[in-house]
Amino acid sequence: MYKKIVSAFALFSCLAAQSSYDYAYGFELNTYSGSALSRVNIPDEVYVRSLSPSLDDVAVFNKNNQPVAFSFVDVQKTEDIMHEIPVTLYFVSEKTSNSTRGDTVYTYTYFVKSADERYPSFFKLTWESAKYNWEAKADVNVQFEDDYDEESTARGVLLAELRDVSDESSLRADEIALKNYGYYSNIRGWQIVITSDTKIPKITSLKAYAKEQSVERSFAALEVQYERQADGGIVYKFPSIQPVESVHIGLSQSNLILPITIFYKNDNGKWIKLDGRIINEEADIKFSNAVLTKEFMIKTNGSFDDIPQFTAYRKRTDIVFNSANNAPFILAYGSFGAKALDLPEREFLKDIDIDDIPRIGIGKSIMLGGEKALEVKAAEEENSFVPKWAIWVALVIGVAFLVFLAYKLSRELKTDEK
Repeated sequence: MYKKIVSAFALFSCLAAQSSYDYAYGFELNTYSGSALSRVNIPDEVYVRSLSPSLDDVAVFNKNNQPVAFSFVDVQKTEDIMHEIPVTLYFVSEKTSNSTRGDTVYTYTYFVKSADERYPSFFKLTWESAKYNWEAKADVNVQFEDDYDEESTARGVLLAELRDVSDESSLRADEIALKNYGYYSNIRGWQIVITSDTKIPKITSLKAYAKEQSVERSFAALEVQYERQADGGIVYKFPSIQPVESVHIGLSQSNLILPITIFYKNDNGKWIKLDGRIINEEADIKFSNAVLTKEFMIKTNGSFDDIPQFTAYRKRTDIVFNSANNAPFILAYGSFGAKALDLPEREFLKDIDIDDIPRIGIGKSIMLGGEKALEVKAAEEENSFVPKWAIWVALVIGVAFLVFLAYKLSRELKTDEK
């Protein structure tokens, strides 16, 4: 009886086991020796050729063709976003003086006042049109004041070249970068002093911009193929079902305004309207929830003369895996009906700073099971006369049978002890 139970469990273990050759393709991973964990960016090809929208058919294997522990982690990008802040520009004075060598020196003084709490990263300048040709190297001195003392408490200086290089209105320097004195929250004013050895145009207006960091999810652009419809619409197809977060549509012809309607095809093969709008050359359309689909379609009144550019985006993810032993490793993907092998990030990477995990590169692509393996498995699924519910019933009965065998074994062991 014991041997029967062991054999049954062994059978179920074999059915659940996976090797890299259960997957169609793979990439070699360039790991560093001695690193317990490694992080790798999933190539765009994996997203479009994976058969699972949630990447269930993606796994990592070691040199012994054994799956290794891994977890998916979100990919975030940090961007510096510039926000314009309100300021007022005051022209203070224009003076001439003589240098020690007797040369004429022109000095222009301006004052910039702000009521905003954010400290600017730079000033963007607009100059008056000069009616004369000029060329000058000017020293730009930016000095700030605080709310408590009219005298400046610190000074930031930038030597900028103000130079007319082609015509009377073309300036090389139209920005003044400020040193980071953001820790002075009470700064409200800046004095700009420009000294030049020749007469230069005046500043007519000034804008101030503050830098803020924005952390957002990173997105992968998905490869699409298109085909024209008889009714004039354009259908865009992915190799597999994708969780699309947003799309970008660009018209080939410039200065063109068109009313468009965008559809997606659901699981039942029906076209569902997503959005309708008038676009001017291009449009970015974000969805409140990810759209699971393999096909999009856009239509307009009549038909398109040129195929509009269509780019779809899904959330990008990285893989962190156990790279301590049995290198080299393979990132495998593309398997019909594969079971998800990833571990929850909160458990696998508990108390680990993800930023400290070394990033590794993707090596050459390799063929594993190939398309043929996928076709065989797909054909088996399509040609199977056994419905899915029957398979699940059989599995439940099998588990119940194993429990029954375990119960019988325990009874026999108790009888033997007596």
